[in-house]
Amino acid sequence: MVFSIYIKMRKKESESISSIEKQIKVLKNNVEIILPDDGLEKKLKKSIDTGQQLRIKLGLDPTAPDLHLGHVVVLKKLRDFQKLGHNIILIVGDFTARIGDPSGKNKTRPPLSEKQIKNNTQTYVDQVSKIIDISKVEIRYNSEWFNERSLAQLLDLTSRVTLNQILHRSDFRTRYDSGLPIGLHELLYPVMQAYDSVILKADVEIGGTDQLFNCSLGRELQQTFKQSPQIVFGLPLLRGTDGSIKMGKSQGNYIAINEAPKDMYGKIMSIPDKLIPDYVKLVCTFTPEEEKEIIDQLLINKDNPMVFKKRVAYNLVEEFYGDKEAGKCSDFFYKQIQSRNPKKITYDLKYLSDYGELTDEKTLLDLCHVLHPDKSRGAIRRLFKEGGICIGEEKIEDCTQKIINLPPSFKLKIGKRNFYEIVKWEKKHGKMG
Repeated sequence: MVFSIYIKMRKKESESISSIEKQIKVLKNNVEIILPDDGLEKKLKKSIDTGQQLRIKLGLDPTAPDLHLGHVVVLKKLRDFQKLGHNIILIVGDFTARIGDPSGKNKTRPPLSEKQIKNNTQTYVDQVSKIIDISKVEIRYNSEWFNERSLAQLLDLTSRVTLNQILHRSDFRTRYDSGLPIGLHELLYPVMQAYDSVILKADVEIGGTDQLFNCSLGRELQQTFKQSPQIVFGLPLLRGTDGSIKMGKSQGNYIAINEAPKDMYGKIMSIPDKLIPDYVKLVCTFTPEEEKEIIDQLLINKDNPMVFKKRVAYNLVEEFYGDKEAGKCSDFFYKQIQSRNPKKITYDLKYLSDYGELTDEKTLLDLCHVLHPDKSRGAIRRLFKEGGICIGEEKIEDCTQKIINLPPSFKLKIGKRNFYEIVKWEKKHGKMG
């Protein structure tokens, strides 16, 4: 009897070790840093022994309406945890967005208005749901606790962190040593992010490697509240379309998750060739075997990287919009861009009479904005200045031209991938208006 119990205990222990090893293999893939080194193993063992799943935290500040492929790197890791049955907690930093994360910044970020934060917040959940099962996610807003904290409670919170700790952060130290201004509210940002972990009793916090200080401070703050400190996962930073710095909303070098399919495909095709392996490993949905095959072949066929870049573009458009849309984008890119044959260019026919807001007194800027509402007026103005708007073969710099002064029909190119044939007449008869 005793021997039988012993055998069962050893079997259970063996199964536990096997389960931990399998989870570790999945969870450590593509992770650059884990703090502390053995922390994940200990957390997983405790989870199995107690039957309680880990609480995995990711915070996103709604400082802009779009999430981008850089966010996909951390969201995919969140998905790994979710598939293993752990509890995902998504914090929308609607309170901390009023400050803006100063990580990596050399100047104070301009504060956002309540309206901007609210508008940006509304889009986040929909975009995150493209990567993870949002129905199984605990969504929290950190205004829940910060709006209710008294000054006395905030003073107690800040008393648990020293200025020396804050100035250990390289960007603060650099700005301080250079005599550049640092707002006192900026110094509070990492403390507030760390306090989110206390409120949620997080076991793991996921972020880019630029978030290591903030996440590590969460560990330290949890200990002052007599909590078990969280494990920190530092994911690689995806470089943006410029190929040099990390993808970021404020840098303008990003590819949004909700980018129009053609624009997403085209922007991916514009990334420097050296970034292909990073995109294959960090944001695509290739199997490990496919990843290895692409990267190995890329090293052999250095003279033709476009073949592999097209696979990356197809894979990502398929992930967000489906196989049919990815096929359309692939065909479009070949006909409109790659072949460079004007005879193969397809122009989308647009009748101005279908757009009631485009009266004769409206401008060419208004027309471009109606055709591309996803682009801001400022972005379209920049296209005009950069020669990205053409009527026929002529580059147009004056965005104030009125529709009444434009030809009855004309071919309009907006950016590199959008071709329209504009007709100022009703479909069947008569002039517009």
